[in-house]
Amino acid sequence: MKKLLYPSIALGVAITLTACNSNNDTKGISQQEPSGETSQQEPSEYDRELVKFPDNYDKGVNYATVNRGNVREEAYTSQEAIEAVQNGQPIPSGTVITLEIYEDEDLSEIFVMEKRAGWGDQNPPDTPRNGDWLYQEFNGDRSVDYEEDIGRCFTCHANQERDDYMNTLGEMESYELEDATGAKDSNTESRFADIPTEGWEINAIGDNHEMIDDEKKGEMIQNTLLAFHLNREKN
Repeated sequence: MKKLLYPSIALGVAITLTACNSNNDTKGISQQEPSGETSQQEPSEYDRELVKFPDNYDKGVNYATVNRGNVREEAYTSQEAIEAVQNGQPIPSGTVITLEIYEDEDLSEIFVMEKRAGWGDQNPPDTPRNGDWLYQEFNGDRSVDYEEDIGRCFTCHANQERDDYMNTLGEMESYELEDATGAKDSNTESRFADIPTEGWEINAIGDNHEMIDDEKKGEMIQNTLLAFHLNREKN
């Protein structure tokens, strides 16, 4: 019986090793060349162009400022992302988080992380998967910093799996969305931007009978409505 068992064990081991080698061929495992020399199979190249520079990111919510010595970081994202976090919901697909990094008050680089459904399979080889987040590093002039080892971003953020791979989730949770001064372009302000003002009249106050054009009149009305709304919210 023992003689019959040995070939079975050997066959099982051979099948197992073959399966592993077949699986690892796609992951950069070294292979044996016909000459007997060992070569490293090149992994598929990571597409550094997937994460684009987010135009008008600074029109979103500036929800966090982090100071570390001579370095200052300004974090921006959408109001929708913050509302999702504060409501205990997952950060939605399509969310972009932008981090301006200043050194001695000079903009040195811009870090961008973007979440898209299905992007979890697009991360570079030999890096941990960070949910569906991908990362990009830009220079101060908004060009891609190809010299930056983007794999370090995946390794760093992998430690924050509990916070959806974010380092500033706590700042999102505590951010006061009602505070219109916290964003450079608040949702409250834009709420009144499209109100038609053609039928409104403005009475002059005092002896100053300055002529007011339609554009300035509309701006005055919208600012008045905004001030009224903010005052009502405080009370």
